[in-house]
Formats: sequence, C-alpha cells, structure tokens
Amino acid sequence: MKRTSRWLLRLIGPMLLIFFLWRSDLRALGAALIGIDVWPALLSLALMPVFVWVKSWRWGLIIREQGHTTPPLPYMAALYAIGLYAGGITPGQSGDFIKAWYLRERGVPLAPGLLSIVLDRLFDFIIWAVLAVLSLAAFIDVFPADMRSAVQLATVGFALAVMVAAPGLMARVPREWVMARVIPLLRGRLREALERLRAQLAPLSLRLTPLLLLLLGTIGSATSTFVRIYLLYLALRLGDIPVLEVLAATGLIAILQALPISFAGVGVRDAVLIAMLQRHGHAPEIALGLSALFLLINIEHILVGFLVSLRYPLGTAQAGASIDAAEHEPASGHMQGQ
Repeated sequence: MKRTSRWLLRLIGPMLLIFFLWRSDLRALGAALIGIDVWPALLSLALMPVFVWVKSWRWGLIIREQGHTTPPLPYMAALYAIGLYAGGITPGQSGDFIKAWYLRERGVPLAPGLLSIVLDRLFDFIIWAVLAVLSLAAFIDVFPADMRSAVQLATVGFALAVMVAAPGLMARVPREWVMARVIPLLRGRLREALERLRAQLAPLSLRLTPLLLLLLGTIGSATSTFVRIYLLYLALRLGDIPVLEVLAATGLIAILQALPISFAGVGVRDAVLIAMLQRHGHAPEIALGLSALFLLINIEHILVGFLVSLRYPLGTAQAGASIDAAEHEPASGHMQGQ
C-alpha cells in the first residue's frame, strides 16, 4: 500500500503536464519551439562543464571537512555527472546518492559519503530558500486571499530552517549542545539513529575559512544555474520578464523538483512557469515551450552522466585510479577529452 501511495505521488507531475497539454494549442506550442533563437540555447547547454566543476569543487570541500581525503577534482566531476544522470531518472533526485557508493570505493565510508551529499544539497537549498522568499512577492497573488498568510508563514519558516540547518549541522558546539539534550530523551531505534548521526558528524567543526569557501561555491553554483536558465528565456525571446521574477521562479522550481512528486520536474515546472508568464501576458504555450527547453538541460545531464557512468562503472575501483594517474601525467589532454 505504501509503495502504491509513493508511486501515485510521483504521478502528480506527469498528470499536471498531461492536463496542461490537453488545454493547450499544440500548434502554437510547436510554433514557439520552432521559432526559438538557437544560440542562447546552445550556450546554455555548453555551460554544463562550468556548472559541474563548481558543484564538484564545493562537494570536495565538504568531504575534506569530514576528515576524509578528497578524490581528484576530475573524478569528483565525473561522479557529479553520474549523480545528475541517476538523479534525473529518479523521483526527488534520489538516485543522486549513488555517488556515496563510488566514494566508498575510494576509501570514504558509506555513511559519511551519504552525509556529504545531504550537506551538499542543504547548501544548495540555502540559495533556493532565499529565492523562495523572493517568490512570495512574485507569486503570492496566485493563492486565494485567505491562504496567503499561511503560505507566507510556511515559506519564511522553510527558508529559516534551511538557512540554519546546513551551518548548524557543521558547527560543533551548538550541534553537540542540542544532541546532548535530545538523545537522552529518545528511546529505541530513533535514539540509535541519532547517536550514529552524532558520530558521523563528529569530525565536522565549522571554521570561518571553509564556511566562506562553501558559501562562495554555493553562490557560484547558483549563478551558473541561473545563467543557464536565463539563456533559455532569451532563446524564447522572453527578455521582458524581470530578473527577480526569473530568480524567484527558478528557486521555486528547484524546491519542487526535489520533492518526490515528479520525474525531472515534469509538470511542476510547467505549473510555475505558466503562472509566472501569464502575469506578463504570455500564453501557456510559451511557458510549456520554455519548460521543454528546461527539460533539454535535464536530458543533457542524463545523457552526459550516462556516458560517464559507462566510462566509470560502479564496482571498478580502477576508475578513480585511472584519473589519479592522469593527474600526474604530462599535459596529455587525457582528461580534457572526457
């Protein structure tokens, strides 16, 4: 029964997309896609390596702060690409956690590896939480008047929780203070789980320099994402949309895509874009065309990640070793060709 419920939840996004397509003029949608400006779209796709390398560098910082040796950046980038592939084909991007099993082959225990991915996501959500608050100004009038106060409270509460969670987990003193008071109150499996988490977090001690670097990486990651997204707006000649609204919509879509209610954001992304673009007089077909371009980025991530996973299959520790060797070779261009 639980499995059926989970699958029904995952169908929310696809069912939304079917509903939007049913109510749309498919000829107008086709005309919008045929008439795109190709060059901004191609540039958005070409910026994928920048996005992956920035995210991989920040993830490496988290692993280093856990007290483990960080694999070479090219290998981290390969794992991140594989994570994008696995996350893109699973609800809520849950497949992204496969990266922890790759790390285990490089000597990082599984639990800390999984935790590093959770922390990596939390730092992403710091930016998206800020953008979620911005989305209140952009989308609050979409909700019925009697619901707006509750939506504002929930959004601000979510943003504050996320902005405290990542630094709070990494800061040893407040973390230990909370753990020491909460764990004695618990019993059974919940207490055991929290004690294991406490042990996994033990090496983490928030220091100013790593924190600044993590925040720098987070800003760089969000910037690379936004530039790629904004180029897609330009591809559909939507330069009239205010940048703040694009930022707000991007953050809201990122949050919704992380929920297990869709596949690769299908449907939920369309709902946000339709609501935003209609405010500026654009037809739903334009929003669906823009969403299709967003999906093109996801397809690129899935395709590239899949090809990388063929080059570095799970269960072959030699994959990481081959990159280590390449790191010490003269400028042969081996990694540049991956």
